[in-house]
Parts: sequence; structure tokens; C-alpha cells
Amino acid sequence: MQKRLFIIIAAALTLVACHKPAQQDQSVATDTVEAVVSAPVVGAQYVDFTAVTPAGEELSLSDLVGKSDYVLVDFWASWCGPCRRLIPVLKEIHAGQPAGRLQIFSCSVDQEEAAWRQALEEEQMPWAQAREDEAHECSDLYNVEFIPHTVLIDREGKIIGINLEEPEIEQILFAE
Repeated sequence: MQKRLFIIIAAALTLVACHKPAQQDQSVATDTVEAVVSAPVVGAQYVDFTAVTPAGEELSLSDLVGKSDYVLVDFWASWCGPCRRLIPVLKEIHAGQPAGRLQIFSCSVDQEEAAWRQALEEEQMPWAQAREDEAHECSDLYNVEFIPHTVLIDREGKIIGINLEEPEIEQILFAE
């Protein structure tokens, strides 16, 4: 009976979030360690990061913050079921916003570039896409342990929500 209960609980947890695997290179720069220790919290200024776009160019969060009312950063991966189930929700929220209201920046933690590219093709997300790699360990700056992991940032660069549920995001976006 206990074993059966454990299996049910374990299965339920896998439906809620996926554990982000550690980067293959286990060496961590001192500035990254400091950023993880002081991971951003609600009310703090966002921490800038740079990741690689599908075109192979670098895109920084600072390229987006301040250009719309809100930026929603979505850390995700192609292999994460809950992440993939969140994408249609984000598409609906994004589509319901007027121009200049909301930008989404999806940052993949995929270690396999081909899997990430395949997911991009399948999902057709109409917003900024990038992937972290050994040189761009973005999710560490936000202390991301489980995905999906979202961070909502306002026009001034203040974090106003972390891992908000859909109704909370909509309440903020439709408040004005």
C-alpha cells in the first residue's frame, strides 16, 4: 500500500514540474555562485542574462525590459511535459494582449540543441527564443531548479512575480 501511494505521489510530482539537470560542466564561476546565493526575488530588480537565439545570435533580457509594460521570462525545456503544456496557455495570454503590453522571452535549458530546435518547430511560439549553453548559464542566475519557471518583470525592471499561476498573470495584465 505504501509503495503504491509513493508511486502515485511521484507520478503527480512529475506532472507539476521537471527537475532541471545540472550543466555538464560542473565548474562554476565565482560571479555565478554569488548570483545563485542572492537569486532575484519579488520586488528586486531583474538580473540581466544573455542566451543564444535559434539564429546563433546573442539576446539579452535587457534588450526586452523597458520596451513593453511587462516581460515574462519562461525557463523551459523540450523534454519537460509541464513546460510543453504551459506553452498553449502562454500563447493565449500573449495573443490577448495589445501591442506593447507583454513580451515573452523563452529561455530553454535544453542541453541538446537539436531537441530544442525540434520543439521550436513543433510549438511555433511567436516570441523571443533563446537557449542557454556552457557560456550562457542563464537559469543559474535565477536559481532555477525546476521548470517551467517563470519570472514576470515590469517596465522599470522590477520583478513582480515568480512562478505565477495563469489567473495571477491575467489579473496583473488586465488590471489596468
